Amino acid sequence: MPQLQPLGGLRYSAAAGPLDDLLAPPYDVISPAQQHALEARSPYNAVRLELAEGGEERYARVAVMVRDWQAAGVLARDPQPMLYVYEQRFVEGGQVYHRRALIAVVEAQPWEEGAVKPHEFTMSGPKEDRLKLLEATRIQFSPVFMIARDRAGQLAAFLDSTITSRQPDAEATSMDGEHHRLWAVEASTFEMRQIAPLLGESFYIADGHHRYETAVNYKNRRLAERELPRDHPARFAMTAIVAASDPGLVIRPIHRMVPRRAPAGWAERIGDLFHVEQVKLIGQGPDLVAELNALLAGNPANIVALGLEGEQAYVLRLKDPAGLTPLIPPGRSARWAAIPPIVLRYGVLGPLWDITDDDLRLGAVEYSHDTNEVLDFRATKAASTCFLLNPVDIGEVMALADQGERMPQKSTFFHPKLGTGLVFNPLEP
Repeated sequence: MPQLQPLGGLRYSAAAGPLDDLLAPPYDVISPAQQHALEARSPYNAVRLELAEGGEERYARVAVMVRDWQAAGVLARDPQPMLYVYEQRFVEGGQVYHRRALIAVVEAQPWEEGAVKPHEFTMSGPKEDRLKLLEATRIQFSPVFMIARDRAGQLAAFLDSTITSRQPDAEATSMDGEHHRLWAVEASTFEMRQIAPLLGESFYIADGHHRYETAVNYKNRRLAERELPRDHPARFAMTAIVAASDPGLVIRPIHRMVPRRAPAGWAERIGDLFHVEQVKLIGQGPDLVAELNALLAGNPANIVALGLEGEQAYVLRLKDPAGLTPLIPPGRSARWAAIPPIVLRYGVLGPLWDITDDDLRLGAVEYSHDTNEVLDFRATKAASTCFLLNPVDIGEVMALADQGERMPQKSTFFHPKLGTGLVFNPLEP
């Protein structure tokens, strides 16, 4: 099992201004418009560190910026290693949720060790970018989002007791309207014993595969230079660990949008695999979104298709999972083949348009976790076909990871993203 330990966090001081203006999402979900809006909120917004503009020179520029901010007292390091309790409050589907996490550092072990488990594949480009930033600054700006089964319930108990015992040390409402609260907890023997059962758990990466792999690569580069003590910060990745039972652990589906018309005879091409039911949609605006969501909720296996034929909607449901077996790559389990993105990929996209994995990498399909965005796509691209999916259950995410099977990219969307800017992790003692 990997080590888990507190960190000497680097945090914004009062000199930086209101924390509301300093937080940002992780780098990989920030659009150019959002980046400029965040930069406009404060000269110290975390986006300037996490996603600096420019070419290769930007990495060194961020390193200088961090040093300048520390010298000016904008950033200050906690005097001793801390455990950080983090709570997010957000609204999803009209319901208020709270999601709680423990921010600590977890030993950056390669996947082969088996204690930290991925659930999706990654791309090389983002890892190269993150490694260059990490080598220049020697600071991790965003935590990796991890999940633990928390069989003993100790993680949930520790988070709850901390949150109910006192007021937070920092809180903010970010630009997206989500509320963030942070408690800094001195990591004495008592606190470490409270979370000790986590050392017997596996950790599952929900979000931040690139950041975690970058932490492993950085550790290996540092070890190639010289031996490091077992507790050296460069051996670790900053993580936010959420209990799998947390009621705020929301996974959104990621819908598929194909910018092409369905071929003639589409029903015959997939009719042997799917029950195909035509549905008359009557709603508009929010009512239409609710109507589509209700069709998905009717059965976890439902896929809702828009644009297969005119303005009609169709519900597709696999008749027999065994029917998909000849189309699935060899060596895959029945559990892997049953998740909605795989059913759609091999049961629909392949038979209708001969879309391959290479085509997907080249952008043959577009993605969104927002039903409104899918409807906007259909409205602006009449010659398109869209598919709404159900989310992959957290139990399936962990079960597949336990089997060593990864899902394709764009299979899950854990919502909301963790905030960047509450605490940074220096990789030097």
